[in-house]
Amino acid sequence: MLKRTLKLKVFLLVLFAGGVASAAPKYPLVSEVQGSVSLTGKDGKKTPLRVKAPLQEQALFETSETGLVKVQLDAERTFSVMPGSAVLLPTISWEGGEAPVIILKSGKLRWQQKSKDKVAYNSVLRSDLYEFIPPAGDYIFEMNPAKAYGEVKVFQGAIEFSALNGDESAQVKSGQQVGFQGLLEGKEIAYDVLLKGKKIPRGNLTPVTDISKKEMALFENAEVKRKQAEANREAHAKAHEEAKKAGNICVKPSGKFNDCSWTCIGNPKSEKKACLVEKAGVSCQRRRCNANGEWSEETTLDAAKASTSCRAQVAVSPCDY
Repeated sequence: MLKRTLKLKVFLLVLFAGGVASAAPKYPLVSEVQGSVSLTGKDGKKTPLRVKAPLQEQALFETSETGLVKVQLDAERTFSVMPGSAVLLPTISWEGGEAPVIILKSGKLRWQQKSKDKVAYNSVLRSDLYEFIPPAGDYIFEMNPAKAYGEVKVFQGAIEFSALNGDESAQVKSGQQVGFQGLLEGKEIAYDVLLKGKKIPRGNLTPVTDISKKEMALFENAEVKRKQAEANREAHAKAHEEAKKAGNICVKPSGKFNDCSWTCIGNPKSEKKACLVEKAGVSCQRRRCNANGEWSEETTLDAAKASTSCRAQVAVSPCDY
């Protein structure tokens, strides 16, 4: 009886552990990586970062001068570590994936939050000069320790900006920017230390000014492109789902498993029917829809086969081999 009880306990423990492992938190999620970006975890090992890399316990992101990494905290909030920057998530919970603190060590961080709706938990953005719970909108925060300078640019939304524990603040609206110019003692940022170790950086807020028209134009153009790309992704996903419902697993063009597509390459734009493979630079390519839903096995057909299989428009039908 005792042996059976022990076996049952072991079985339940294994079952429970498997259930926990399969229910890993979805966020935070690395959704985009550009250029050279490194990730240092709690073990102190620095490795090249890849999209959808698991973020557990702790994460330090460091980007090259051409690198960028985008991290989703949840469905509403995203931050991007801009080129030449370092950002630390000192704590990431195992249970829910919460990252309550984001530390901008140096460089720039872009914060994007879709709406003002209440989020599951708050994340505090910290640097050596300021500390905020970033509001909804689109902002770029900067921290330059070597010059004791911190800044925020507001592209969408509004924020009350102040130095760490400072009494003086500035209201900054969309299209505006403001900074805090601190002081250096030697190579370190100077602070006034109050009771219970409370620190206030020495220095002054800069005047609130407008973001340059050139920078705002770049931002607005990027937003137009982003929205178009998002619409294209949604349209592609919708087409993919509709194709699957129709029994097709390949898209662009739609096709079933083991269908072939015939595509005329380099055909004159004036030609609406035939694929003129006898002309220089014109060819006919055949591809097969494989089990992974990919058009593969690309083959250039000879003139004889091309004349009977290829037309000016892409054709899809069961493979002829």
